Amino acid sequence: SALNQHFVHDFNISCCCIVPSMAGFCQTVRRVYSDDERSLSVPPCVVDVELVSPEFDSEKVATLLRSRTRHGLPLLTRFVSGEEHGNNDTSESSSDESHSSSMSSMSMKMEPLDCKDCLGKVRRRLPFLDWMRRMTPASLQADIFAGLTVCVMVIPQSMSYANIAGLPYVYGMYAACVPTVVYALLGHSRQLAVGPVAMVSLILRAGLHGKLSEEQCPSWYEGGQELSEDQNLLCTKQYVILAVTVSILVGIVELIACVFRLSFLVAFLGHPVISGFSTGSAIIIGCSQLKYFLGIKLPSTDLVHELVVAIAERLGDVKPAPLVLGMLWFAFLFSSKKLARKYRSLKMLGPLSPLLSCVAGILLVWLVPTLREDWHVAHVGTVPGGSIPFTLFELEVSWEQFEKVKTTTISAALIGFMESIAIAKNLAGQHGYSIDAGQELLALGTANVVGSMFACYPVTGSFSRSAVANSTGAQTQFAGIVTGLCMLGVLFFLTPLFYYLPMFALAAIVLNSVISLVAYDVAIELWKVKKWDFLLWFVSFLGTMFIGPLQGIFIAVMMSLGLIIYEAVRPQLTVLWRMPGSNIYRSIELEASGNFVPSVFIVRISSSLYFANASYVQDALMKYLEDMDSLAKTEYLVLECAGVRNLDATACEILMDVVKSFRARGIETAFTAMPARAFRTLSKSHTADFIGGEWFFASTPEAVNACLRHQAARKHAGNGCNPVSMQFHFKKSAAEVSVTNDGYLKQTQVTIGLPRPLPMLALSLHEIFRRMGCDVVHSEVHGVFSRYNLVKNGEPLKAQELEQLQREVSTEVSALLVSAGSPGVASGSSGSPASLQEGTP
Repeated sequence: SALNQHFVHDFNISCCCIVPSMAGFCQTVRRVYSDDERSLSVPPCVVDVELVSPEFDSEKVATLLRSRTRHGLPLLTRFVSGEEHGNNDTSESSSDESHSSSMSSMSMKMEPLDCKDCLGKVRRRLPFLDWMRRMTPASLQADIFAGLTVCVMVIPQSMSYANIAGLPYVYGMYAACVPTVVYALLGHSRQLAVGPVAMVSLILRAGLHGKLSEEQCPSWYEGGQELSEDQNLLCTKQYVILAVTVSILVGIVELIACVFRLSFLVAFLGHPVISGFSTGSAIIIGCSQLKYFLGIKLPSTDLVHELVVAIAERLGDVKPAPLVLGMLWFAFLFSSKKLARKYRSLKMLGPLSPLLSCVAGILLVWLVPTLREDWHVAHVGTVPGGSIPFTLFELEVSWEQFEKVKTTTISAALIGFMESIAIAKNLAGQHGYSIDAGQELLALGTANVVGSMFACYPVTGSFSRSAVANSTGAQTQFAGIVTGLCMLGVLFFLTPLFYYLPMFALAAIVLNSVISLVAYDVAIELWKVKKWDFLLWFVSFLGTMFIGPLQGIFIAVMMSLGLIIYEAVRPQLTVLWRMPGSNIYRSIELEASGNFVPSVFIVRISSSLYFANASYVQDALMKYLEDMDSLAKTEYLVLECAGVRNLDATACEILMDVVKSFRARGIETAFTAMPARAFRTLSKSHTADFIGGEWFFASTPEAVNACLRHQAARKHAGNGCNPVSMQFHFKKSAAEVSVTNDGYLKQTQVTIGLPRPLPMLALSLHEIFRRMGCDVVHSEVHGVFSRYNLVKNGEPLKAQELEQLQREVSTEVSALLVSAGSPGVASGSSGSPASLQEGTP
């Protein structure tokens, strides 16, 4: 577990493996080194493994560990047999021999991976080799049914999304065919349905607007045509080639991100940004589809206010027939989705309703010629069928072309991957398997690259179709292959049937699909939880609608980066105090009861220190001590540095300045729990020598005790002694009882520290709690330390009840201690630390 969780973080790992047999340990090592993908990129490190086994075989384990180590990773292995474990009298010479023999193993040549390892690696990169072995007749039947259901759903959706992208309808069907099969062969998700989606289609349309040059589309530049018609209508072939070129560029970007392990970059597109962008995009898409309901012509724009103004100016030209029919079709789709969610017996109505609405629309327009001739009901017209065109040699892949569409390419790659990985991880969590983000980048990138060879525009995972695949029982990726083959059959044989497909039916399908993306409830929740997140959502939402999809998400991402930088340069500093009756130090914000140690101020630093935030830490510490000096004089500053994973040269200089300035004011600085990597940096910069090795400690209690010894030594022995080396013994002379209300938990907290254990205390306390009508929500007892969290009628106690409980608990604890021959509760114990008695140096 230690190897698996912390391999990439720590240079030095010490792991004690207590196993019942050699076979069990060998199996664990094989799993860790073979299945953990992170072990491919670990830095050079030393692993210290102690084996305790009745059938100890050091040579066998050494060979196993070396064979499992990737990329020549230096491995230092120290083996301890069952007899040696726990023997504290081992001589230094034997330890040195063991260490030297272990060091020699580091120079040994790493053995090549065996065939089993190679096969496992190949299966990870080619998942179809794995899921094909696991297929059964039952899973095959389920996958075929799920694949056909998704195919029925994707036919009208793909045509609608191609229209949003400004492409002919058939190109949406191409994109729902080839990439779906490619992802099924390489992707890890068993239920993810890959194909055209609304948001990527909108990004493509917005990004390619006006990108064709005058040489590629001369008619758009002649006679002011750019003000009336879009390039995708005037120069369809050139626009299609540009859109397909974006697909191969998106695939290349995703493959590069896979090779360099850049999947972490999607973290900069946080949930508020994506939600705001999705909501704005959904409204833009919905407004753009209203022209098919209203029967009017609207300008090609991606700005909501321009669409609204254009609709208002053309209200007099609205055609009633497509408006009424479109509203009826949308009502049918919306109600079908609601009924499918509410009633299990109607669950198939949701995925089938788009196809049913299209069939009904085709029959209506075909059987009633008056609708298309006199009532202005537009229909699709001819949809080319047959084989999928091979477009590889028509693509223009060059750096100049990438410069032209780089914003569109990167945006489509980021949004597409984030949407896909979020859906895949959600589905994997439901079914108990894992998703590798790097493999998903490989699968999506390959799907886009191969798809671009067959006239496909950029694709990603679809939420609605993936949900349908999951609900209809998809078991493996074979369901995606069934969907792709089904779409291929549709392209070959069924495209003539779409001639009379009405435009209002496709518009109703789009509106029904994007209405779920309007996440107003997310905005309300963000406003309640954190205003900064709501601001990100709001900026992304407004920017997408009124500036443009690409510009809106760019502004929101820049704001996210600004927020990250702001938080990074202001690391969290937590003031700690001692819990009564214990050596445990916790945050004053989380613990309602606690005591400050006289003359000692303790602060926890929770992040790495570097040039951008070190000055802030210095200023904050100065301010803390100035505030504390107004209450009590501080003689010692203890910095808990467990969270300081790394330091740079600037941070070392500032720490040296902090120690120097505090010493000039008579305040010594101690450091606790400093990680090894950070301490090495301090040593190399000679900062550790300046601070002094005697001021570095393993834990906060140890540092506080040393500070108190140092203070007592200076008081008793003057400045001429070596105070830290002098030993003092402090013991508690009385119990401590603290009764306070915890504002964080909304509970009353009773904390008790004892000079010695009292076996009957728990029964006495529970009787007091019962008598006062209190319920114990949580309790913990560690030797002489006890803590109880109480509520009365679901609420913390009132002020008078707190005083009464304080008196009764203190009286009971004192009585039990007196009967046991110990002093009672110290006076003022709820607000002051326990009395300490100094021993003799």
